Amino acid sequence: MKFSANTEDLVNALSTASHALSSRSTLPILEGILLETTDSGVALTCSDGAMTITAGVSAEIAEEGRIVMPGRLFMDVVRKLPIGELLFSASQNMIATLKCAGSRTTIAGKPADLFPQLPHIDETSRVALPQALLRDMIQQTSFAVSTDETRKILTGCLLEIGGGEARMVALDGFRFAVRIAPIEEQALSLNAVIPSRLLQELSKIVSGGEEDMVTLIFGGSQLMVEMEGTRIFATLLEGEYIKYRQIIPASARTVVRVLDREQMAMCVERASLMARESKTNIIKLSVSQDLMVITSNSEMGDVYEEIQVETEGEGLEIAFNVKYVTDVLRAISDDAFLMKFNSPVSPCVIAPVEGSAYTYMVLPLRLNA
Repeated sequence: MKFSANTEDLVNALSTASHALSSRSTLPILEGILLETTDSGVALTCSDGAMTITAGVSAEIAEEGRIVMPGRLFMDVVRKLPIGELLFSASQNMIATLKCAGSRTTIAGKPADLFPQLPHIDETSRVALPQALLRDMIQQTSFAVSTDETRKILTGCLLEIGGGEARMVALDGFRFAVRIAPIEEQALSLNAVIPSRLLQELSKIVSGGEEDMVTLIFGGSQLMVEMEGTRIFATLLEGEYIKYRQIIPASARTVVRVLDREQMAMCVERASLMARESKTNIIKLSVSQDLMVITSNSEMGDVYEEIQVETEGEGLEIAFNVKYVTDVLRAISDDAFLMKFNSPVSPCVIAPVEGSAYTYMVLPLRLNA
């Protein structure tokens, strides 16, 4: 095997593929990176057993071949090389030589036959989405995914495509998030639960804008994500997702229009400092006529914050885990939004002032009598 490639291009491809690199595996070969020549260059593949990522890099191929390089060592060596052309060659006994400018490094590799084959997908449907949209949908919902492995189906996000809309849904029993966006595909209809690990890594890899597309290809229990020379493979979660539409309250006794999201976020952040000291992470929201008061207290002291809002309906006092409120405020980009309440022990629904681009729901904590 012998090829030449630009070190910057190689580093970028390694950075992408390494999102699936296993650091500690019962299968030692998965701690390596598979290099194999292709018609257009070299493909770099990493797999942790649950997710596989292959990224391409343009290269001049002098001799075809395949080899598995020790993952972390190979990446560290390439990253330290000067910018320029890298000459890579591998002998029959799996010794790779890297030459760049005045640098020369040899690294022992392993036979590529030991590396698992790429998953095969019998395609049944596909959908193309703008990269920026997919990234936003992931970041605005995945924080609400469950970490409880006994409820496996909730450890992923539900992706629904239908009626010219894409919906991404996450819930963990304490909070709920749904993001809705119009898409060009009108005829397609599908439901799939995508593992949160894949989505989190995908949100880091997807860096394009509205004009750059990413394609999701579905086949049975398999998913392949394709974009700009990169392919990501993973197994979908199996089972029936919760009928989430049924848990959203249809009405509210109290509606609060928050006028300045950034102001509320800063108030909640200051209140969280004292909430942490109490080890309960509780903040209280008191709503009265056009005023919201945010408080927290501990043995160390207390915090009092007030913000002007617009209110309809009854006043109330309600308590939340501050992290759950903070996560929602970070996910919302609107300056103004609605908070809807029914009682101090009923979920709070957070929604846009106009439209239905997102809905969040947070369960409150019971206040001591």
